[in-house]
Formats: sequence, C-alpha cells, structure tokens
Amino acid sequence: MNNWFKFLCFSLLLVFTSKTNAQEKVTVGEKQTLFSKILNENREIWVHLPKTYNDSSINPAKYPVIYLLDGEINFEYYAGMTDFLSKAPYADIPECIVVGIKNTERTRDLTPTKSQKKSPVNPNLTLFADSGGSENFVKFIHEELKAFIEKNYRTQNYSVLVGHSFGGLFAINTFLTHPEYFNAYVANDPSLWWDNKILISKTRDYLEKNKSFPAKKSMYVSQADNEEQQKNWNSDMTQAIEEFKGIVEKNGSLNYRHRFFEGEVHGTVSYPGNYEALKFIFKGFRTDIKQLSKNPKLLEEDYKKFSDKMGAEFTPSETYLNVVLKFMKSNDFKESEAYFMKQKEKLYPKVK
Repeated sequence: MNNWFKFLCFSLLLVFTSKTNAQEKVTVGEKQTLFSKILNENREIWVHLPKTYNDSSINPAKYPVIYLLDGEINFEYYAGMTDFLSKAPYADIPECIVVGIKNTERTRDLTPTKSQKKSPVNPNLTLFADSGGSENFVKFIHEELKAFIEKNYRTQNYSVLVGHSFGGLFAINTFLTHPEYFNAYVANDPSLWWDNKILISKTRDYLEKNKSFPAKKSMYVSQADNEEQQKNWNSDMTQAIEEFKGIVEKNGSLNYRHRFFEGEVHGTVSYPGNYEALKFIFKGFRTDIKQLSKNPKLLEEDYKKFSDKMGAEFTPSETYLNVVLKFMKSNDFKESEAYFMKQKEKLYPKVK
C-alpha cells in the first residue's frame, strides 16, 4: 500500500510537471493595435524586443528601431536574425527593436502613384486600382506609429526602414521624398518598374535639384535573379533596378550598396538581402575583443568613428562591457580590466 501511494504521488508529480512545462512558451514578440486617424483604420503591429530589454541586472538601455514592412511575412525570421547578429562578443549590429507592420491594403499603402496600367486581357480594367496611397502611409508611420513606439518603448534616435517588392518601392520613394524620416533604407528587389519607372525620373530630378544625397544616410538594394524566369515584369524590374544603381553609383554621395543574388528569385531574395543589409548598415560596429586587451582606448575610438559615420551617438552596451570584463579577468589582463571597469562605472552607474 505504501509503495502504491508513493507510485501515485510520483505519477501525479510527473503529470503536474509535464503540464507546467507545456505552458512555458518561447515568444518572438508582442502584438499591438493602434487606431490611425490618418488612415482611418486600426493597424496591427508586431514588436520584438532585444533579449536584454527586460534584464533587471543591468541599467535600462535604449535601442535603435527597425520598421519592417510586410510584417506578417518577415517578422519571425527577421527578429531571430537581429538577435543572432547582435550577440556578443562578435556582434555585427547593436541590439534593435523590430516593429513589424502588418498589411491591410498593401497596394494602396506602398505605391506612390495611381496606376493607369490596363489589363492585357481586358482593356476596360485598370490594374492596381487601389494604388497611390503611400504618402498617407508614410505619414502614418512617421507621425503616429513612431510616436506610439517612442512613447511605449525605450528607443534610440536611429531608425531603419525595410521593404521588399512594393515595400522596396515604398522605401526608396520615402528616401527621395522624406529622407529625414529614417537613417537607413533597405529595398529588396524593389518594384522600380512601377508607373513607367517614375522613381527613376524622381531620382534624376532629386539629384538635379540637390546635386547630392543627404549625408549620414545609408541605402541597401538587393536584386533577385529574375532574368532566369524571363517573363513579363521580371525583365522590366531588372532593368529598372540596374538603372537606379547606375544613377546612384555615378553620383557617389550616398553610402550605398547593391547586391545581385544569383539563384534567388523575387520571392526569396529578401532573406539573404536583409542579412547583408544589416551588416552593411552597421559596418564598423564590431570591435575586436582581443585587440582591446592591448589597447583599451581602442573601444572608445571605434565607437566614436562609428557614431560619426552613423550620424547618431552609439556607446558600448553594458552587456558588452560585462563580456569584455569577463574576458580580461579570465586572461589576467588586470590593467585592461581596471580600465574597462572605470568605463562601465562611468557609462552605467550601479542599478539601485
């Protein structure tokens, strides 16, 4: 009887433990809804916070924000990508808040002009009839969404806009019309064929008027291997992207990178494109922890150079300084350890 009772208790413990463990979840982010007066509709956004965001053992930090279009498609993998690339001690980017913007009427929001393109099978039908609302949409992002994020989360004064296809078209159009809205722009296989390549004309007009692009801005454009499909709009897209590349690179005033991905088609190019874009935008962020043992002042010098390049102030995170201190201590670099301890105390007073 006693053995049976022990067995029953053990079994119940297993069941309880199993149920408890089953309730534990790994979450990528949180959903928020805000009403847009500009768009006159509710908009759903998905927010991913860095792993250190709620760490009570360190001082509350502020983080750059990435605004990601087509959030329902890109959010999960993109959040994981930023976590991976920002992991110390080999971080290529700072930890970032990712804001995925879910679509309601995608064509309306992401295209800059009203389509006049007729259907090839029915000339009485205009394709993309709900197009041309990008100005309202960027106004929503800049005036309402940014205000919501900055009010509810700890944000640094540095932001990135990321889009693919029509979203890439939107990103480039935003850069040309409101370059001050974001610090960096990512356009994966942008639909620059839109409306007889209107953004190509707009790019030329911009440079004729301003002579150069704004300083301290970055743009990354990926291009898919669309020519292997050899169908309809793919050739138009390729030609338009190449034309845009020629104009921007000839001017030479923009921190710009163009990358052609062999074997990646329109629907897949944004994944490798986004990975490379993050490394390109934040190039210079990574520091060599081994070199810091020989020259501790190198960290300050590297961050100063990086901040000058980015047009925003960046400082070593408390998490990274903890990693540096651990490295110095474990390798008995006492002078360097003392130096970085002073840096940490200066930048991050003890949490009370």
